[in-house]
Amino acid sequence: MRINIFEIPEEGLEQDIDLPVIINNDRKPDNVFVRIKLLRFGTKILVQGSAKTTVSLQCSRCLNDFPCPVDLEFREEYTPLGDTDTERDQELYDDEMGVGFYEGDEIDIAELVKEQVLLAVPMKPLCKNECKGICSKCGADLNEHSCTCKDDHIDPRLAPLEKYKELLNRKE
Repeated sequence: MRINIFEIPEEGLEQDIDLPVIINNDRKPDNVFVRIKLLRFGTKILVQGSAKTTVSLQCSRCLNDFPCPVDLEFREEYTPLGDTDTERDQELYDDEMGVGFYEGDEIDIAELVKEQVLLAVPMKPLCKNECKGICSKCGADLNEHSCTCKDDHIDPRLAPLEKYKELLNRKE
């Protein structure tokens, strides 16, 4: 959804929007409810809002899909990009790190919301904190049932201790 900056009245613009946002490229879009307020100060735009959605994620331990509720607030300042010919001509200074840039007369609200939702989603999503994951040998989901794999593997660094253990057992 694009908003023309010159259509924002002096008192600001408030909207409630349902936006379809693609969070995971391999899945269908998630519906995000956005309450947004835009204020214009000359060519600078202040965007404030909140977003609520439930994102479908894959657990990083057991690989099962699970719903993850996201409820966030955001605030972004936009300023025009300027008349630069190439991207490398534009240098960012410390005070501009929290500022977004726009070209032309429009700001893409859908991209802003997608960025904010992606920032709110955990980097290592877990279906539950006590998730046991999957067996590294047979692939069984350890949350559903215990694995019957036998753990015979000995770390090669500890193999000399196994010989010492056998020696102690012989003496007994």
